[in-house]
Amino acid sequence: MTFSVIIPVYNAEKYIDGALKPVIAARNNGCELEAVLVENGSEDGSAMICDRYAEQYDFIKVNHFGNIGAFRARLEGMKLATGDYLVFADADDELSEDCFAELSESIAAYGIRDITPDLVIYNAADSRDRNNKLFSFPFEQGKVYQGEEKRVFYDIMSSSDALNAMWNKAVRRDFIRETDSFDGLLLNHGEDLLQTAEFIDKAETIVYIDKALYYYNQNSAGLTGSFHREYMDNQVKAWKMFDKYIEKWHRDGDGYWDILDKRKTLTCAIAVKSLIYSGIRRTDIARYLKEMMAMPFYQEYAGKELPEWAPEGDVFVYDLMNSDKPYRDLMRSATKFGIKSTVKKILGWKEDVNNGN
Repeated sequence: MTFSVIIPVYNAEKYIDGALKPVIAARNNGCELEAVLVENGSEDGSAMICDRYAEQYDFIKVNHFGNIGAFRARLEGMKLATGDYLVFADADDELSEDCFAELSESIAAYGIRDITPDLVIYNAADSRDRNNKLFSFPFEQGKVYQGEEKRVFYDIMSSSDALNAMWNKAVRRDFIRETDSFDGLLLNHGEDLLQTAEFIDKAETIVYIDKALYYYNQNSAGLTGSFHREYMDNQVKAWKMFDKYIEKWHRDGDGYWDILDKRKTLTCAIAVKSLIYSGIRRTDIARYLKEMMAMPFYQEYAGKELPEWAPEGDVFVYDLMNSDKPYRDLMRSATKFGIKSTVKKILGWKEDVNNGN
């Protein structure tokens, strides 16, 4: 049993060592695997670090594609992979050191029953609290899900984002070759939702390992996050494509359209939050906010209900979005955040000066 670990890399110089440490340890313990690093136009020292690892270890391969984005980088990695199963990881996260041993043992056990799983799902944990699993999945370990039994996966995909991520899944390489590779689709936000939906929809056999084999790093600080102007356009495209899976999985609706509307409302709140707390120039925030609020998708869903599990920060922004004067209130919140950020920077600079740094 061989594995390919696909890791898109972009401006991850602080994390690459941590991401590769468990992979190298697993290889040293006898696991047959390769690491496929897909470096896509980093502006820090990531490319050099990737090259150094590739020079030092023959099972680590690095490919430079320029700034193609995480989604395209993952697709390129899938094409280059040679393992029986493909495992996905983000450069700023970590696989557990026993991940590949657990996968090998589990897949081999199914092999004795003449079953070769197309898709293996496992749990994950926060890197700061590795003893507690992130997800309370209703799946049974040892059970083979196929046919109508796959409905439990459809239900979770339709009602929450608990299954969206690709980083807690191992996918049979030959099965991937048979599914839609999304060639030609330019998408960097919402791509996990679509790829996971495609694999769950097409897989003949799905199995589950009830262990945290992946450690997720929370790298965003509070309300702050990276703003990407294409985020909303990408999400609109992704939701439109995902609607087709809902139509296929739930022909009579089953109430999932209402749930999906709430998730689309959450998408609007996330987009606004990333913009107004991005720290970019106030004039740019104002311009992009007006553009976003004028989008048909935003106008249709921004005022609908949020899902009950929406994070507190998103609920706060949602309330501003639906106040009597939403543009004014959102810009005021952006301004307050900008002032606080500036004060923190000044205080940090003074502390460095006082410490002689």
